[in-house]
Order: sequence, then structure tokens, then C-alpha cells
Amino acid sequence: MNINKYHILIITFFVCCTTFSFAHEGATGIIKERMDKFKESKAIMREINKSFANKDFKKIQNGAIKLNKWGLEMGNFFPEGSNTFPSEANENIWLEPDQFKLAIDNFAKASKSLLKISQDKDLDKTIQAFRTVAGTCKGCHKKFRN
Repeated sequence: MNINKYHILIITFFVCCTTFSFAHEGATGIIKERMDKFKESKAIMREINKSFANKDFKKIQNGAIKLNKWGLEMGNFFPEGSNTFPSEANENIWLEPDQFKLAIDNFAKASKSLLKISQDKDLDKTIQAFRTVAGTCKGCHKKFRN
């Protein structure tokens, strides 16, 4: 993989999956749990991204498994009324629950696909699958995050 492709991947990741650490101040209950889970998923994405440089497919696969698990449980962390400060959850989550569920399902499917594709140890295809996961983050944040 040439250096330009690697830089583009890093930039894409940070644009798609950035969160502000100060947003966690004052969070309690399900909002804090949810924010912590998203912080953890961001760290997993970062680890996967780092793993491309040395082609550590085992780390990529372990990360994909964790992301998929999060995708399967994510919906449980958005009960009605859990969009109060400091939550960044947008009211569209509850106004358009079917669309929100679809966005979560897309993330879960993309992370499962990342796992499957990474098992073939084809770096370019694995990077593309990772970008798809990051794209689901970006799409969901655009519509369902303040």
C-alpha cells in the first residue's frame, strides 16, 4: 500500500468517527454508558486502523468482532428520553426509529463483513471493508447526532 493511500485512510477515519472527550463530563446512567461504548468503539476503530500498517489481521478480526457485538446491542442504549445534556443524541432517533434501527443494522452488517473479508488477509479489500464501517458511522452521526 502506498503512503498516499494510508494517509487518506487515516484522514477518512478521523473525519468519520471523531467525538469530543469533553462531552462525557456530567453524563450519568444510560447516557454515560452509551458515551463510554462509543468511546470504546472509537478506540477499536483506531486500533484496527493502526493494524493495517503491519497487516495484523488478528487484531483487525478481534476489533471487528467487538464492533459487531456493539452493533447488535447498540439499540438498547437509546431508551426514550435519553437525549438530555450532555448526550449528543438527536431527537431523530426517536422520531424515525425505523431509520435509526436501519443505521444500526448497517453498522452491524458492515462490521461482520469486515470480519469475514479480513479472514482472507487481502489488505486492500480489508481496508475497503473498514471504510464501509467508518461510512456507517459517518452516515448515522450525520442524521442522528447533534
